[in-house]
Amino acid sequence: KILPCKVDVICHIQGTSPCLHPFHLKEALEMITKQGCQSIFSVVRRHHFRWQEVKKGGSVATQPLNLDPSNRPRRQDWDGELCENGSFYFSTRALIEEGVLQGGKWAYYEMLPEYSVDIDVDIDWPVAEQRVLRFGYFGLDKPEVVRLLLCNVSGCLTDGRVLISDSGEGMVSVNTRDTMGISMLQREGVEVILISSGEDPMTKALADKLSQRTGSEVRQLSKDIQCEVKAMMDDRDLDWKEVAYMGNDAPDVDCLNLAGLSAVPRDAPVVAINAAKYSCHNAAGLGAVREFSEHILLLKKKAKSQMEQDRIHRNTF
Repeated sequence: KILPCKVDVICHIQGTSPCLHPFHLKEALEMITKQGCQSIFSVVRRHHFRWQEVKKGGSVATQPLNLDPSNRPRRQDWDGELCENGSFYFSTRALIEEGVLQGGKWAYYEMLPEYSVDIDVDIDWPVAEQRVLRFGYFGLDKPEVVRLLLCNVSGCLTDGRVLISDSGEGMVSVNTRDTMGISMLQREGVEVILISSGEDPMTKALADKLSQRTGSEVRQLSKDIQCEVKAMMDDRDLDWKEVAYMGNDAPDVDCLNLAGLSAVPRDAPVVAINAAKYSCHNAAGLGAVREFSEHILLLKKKAKSQMEQDRIHRNTF
């Protein structure tokens, strides 16, 4: 049975615009439902001086398209131009049935530059990742604050190599940037536990030195990593969403999937990268732990900011 269609307005949202918020869509929709517009499209204000393109080998000189070079304005004194940012398009059903997306009584919805992020090519990703952390939409739920970081020693804090001395003593190299990252988390109230799996055992002497160096507990886990991690969480009355996990290989996949935040170094195997929520730009033993620590603290700052905004809003009404 085909039910009658009661859709009067259609919105096309671009998945490559990660900083789009519900209030953008709500305000744009009201321009149709309350102001009688038939199509609405999103724009952003740009301050770019444009010049006519001259093909290679051409004899014609380029010409200014939107400025007078003899009276060149300062960018801050110029209103700029409105450009489509491709974030969303609203159209009435009647307009679409005529075969057009934009037409009739149309209007634009201006988005602020901080929300206007478009991912078209690979180099857009680093900018988009940072912009989303500050201006992205994370749903109605308050972002959770990490209270515990579990970090693999081998392949995360170290590069995975074990140096053997003439006397048979094992040695590893630890980057001071990574130990500083651990200290940064501890100062913000995040407990850090360094873990070593049964497949990569660590001598007690080495574990004691690492613990002294980082101020963190070092735990030797069995092959059932997830079970032992869950036991540590139960001891601290924590949920997975309050736990950050940094791993580097197949045995870590379950914990990488379950943790509220998870990361792998740049040189981790594909199986671990696919399970992690964050892939570091730095390799193991070369700043990956510091990078993930900064990522955790940035999200913690965002959560604190959002909770403060919620408190202000409640007191306003």
